[in-house]
Amino acid sequence: MASVLGEEVARFFPLRSGQDVVELFRHQLFRTPDLTMLSIVTGIIENTLTRGRGVDVSGVTTASGCVEELSNFPAIEQVDVEVLYKKFRTILATVEGKPAGRTVRREYATRDVIKKVSDVIWNSLIRSSYKDRAHLQSLYSYLAHNKLDCFGVAFAVVAGCQMLGYSDVHLAISEDHAWVVFGRTQDETIEVTWHGKGFEDKRGQPVSAGVESQSWLYLCGHPVVCTRHMEVVALVLAINPSLSITSACLEVTELQQQLLWLLYDMGHMEKYPMGLGSLGELEEMCQTDKRPASEELYEESVRSARTYYKNYHVYPYTYQGGYYYRKNLYKNAFASWANAGDVIRL
Repeated sequence: MASVLGEEVARFFPLRSGQDVVELFRHQLFRTPDLTMLSIVTGIIENTLTRGRGVDVSGVTTASGCVEELSNFPAIEQVDVEVLYKKFRTILATVEGKPAGRTVRREYATRDVIKKVSDVIWNSLIRSSYKDRAHLQSLYSYLAHNKLDCFGVAFAVVAGCQMLGYSDVHLAISEDHAWVVFGRTQDETIEVTWHGKGFEDKRGQPVSAGVESQSWLYLCGHPVVCTRHMEVVALVLAINPSLSITSACLEVTELQQQLLWLLYDMGHMEKYPMGLGSLGELEEMCQTDKRPASEELYEESVRSARTYYKNYHVYPYTYQGGYYYRKNLYKNAFASWANAGDVIRL
């Protein structure tokens, strides 16, 4: 029987190491990436390793805190991914009353279709106070536990629309929120997730409505509007290696770092300032041989914000300021933080 993932993807399984995962991502990045499959894979890895189920743990202390190395990478079988993949497809079948598939449609998505996808996902979430907890951003968390955080809902909507065949639906990301753009020219917007308290009522509304769209929450109309490959960057950035408030899983951290370098090398992070800043932080913790130093990545993050987003992004400067502060370069740190303040006042 043919694999629901496709025969080309099936040959990568089982995934037994971080390098196996990198090769799967590399294969996907030379094509149109399957967001659902990739999110399930990273979610399984993250949740298995950070929860430490049946895994021996030995502590490794670094200059930036405690990173715990887990001795066993989980072997991910094809069937593990397929079961959850089929479940998502079944859930989405209720949107249009027919089985979901990845055949690309000629028509563009409508606000009504995207709202229905959002509703299906939203209404199947467990209602509790879990939303601020870690490890709730992947489709694995949704399909295995019916839990998603704010970013996770927005990502799931985009992945769901991709599975329904809509190639025009993409993720838009600010520094503290996520929504969806769609249409032939990508100029239509729709809220699909919450932000803070009482944000649920805005789902389905366009971002352009109201003065809030010109606030920092929406980067004054200069968010990162993702391509399908940049959505993979967002997926990787959302990986959370934390084991506790003070410790993180080394293997998950290393995998995230390797995947970000893969995306960097393929040119998918050039227009993603937060991605460059996050990679800089990872390089501060563990420098990769023959790679740009963290300071260079912070500078590149600032250049990206200035070049592509008219300098409306704050985080590139806070990343840079934090780096200078840790290096005791206080004058440089205050200059970067002052630049961040200037952005907020724009």
